[in-house]
Amino acid sequence: MTHKDNRILTDRDLWMLIAQSSVGDTYRPLNFRGANLAGANLAGADLSGANFANADLSNANLSGTNLTGAFLANAILKGAKISNANFTGAMLQYSQLQGATAKMTDFSEANLSEANLSDASFHDADFTRADMSLSIALSANFRKANFFKANLSGADATGSDFNESNLEKTYMNDTVLKSVKNLEYARGYKG
Repeated sequence: MTHKDNRILTDRDLWMLIAQSSVGDTYRPLNFRGANLAGANLAGADLSGANFANADLSNANLSGTNLTGAFLANAILKGAKISNANFTGAMLQYSQLQGATAKMTDFSEANLSEANLSDASFHDADFTRADMSLSIALSANFRKANFFKANLSGADATGSDFNESNLEKTYMNDTVLKSVKNLEYARGYKG
């Protein structure tokens, strides 16, 4: 049985809900709190301000999706495709993004504190002013990622790759950098 077999709402049903939320002059953020959306295809959708707290978005396709200001605390995004998505100002505290693909994704001013980012690819992602304190990012790919003024205090980045990333003015108090790769090629690192 696949993740899709467990879902009650089809991808078509989800798109109908998205379309109905933006009818008329007002936008009503959607509430998917605790929903099983594993494997869903929401690529390119406008889900700004939506509530995905405790939702299962494992292996979902959220590429190019607008999740500005969305609430994804405790959300499961394991293996999700979130490249080119916009998570500006989103709440992702305690979320699980293990194995996610987030190339060129915007996490500016997002709260990723205590999130699990292990084995995920954040190539060219933007974490400007993001709170990533106490996050776990074991063997993550942060190549060319921008961490300008991000908070990585207490985070564990063991085995992660920071090749050509921007660490200028990044807060890294008690950050675990054991066996990290290419830190010497990161801009602004003062270790």
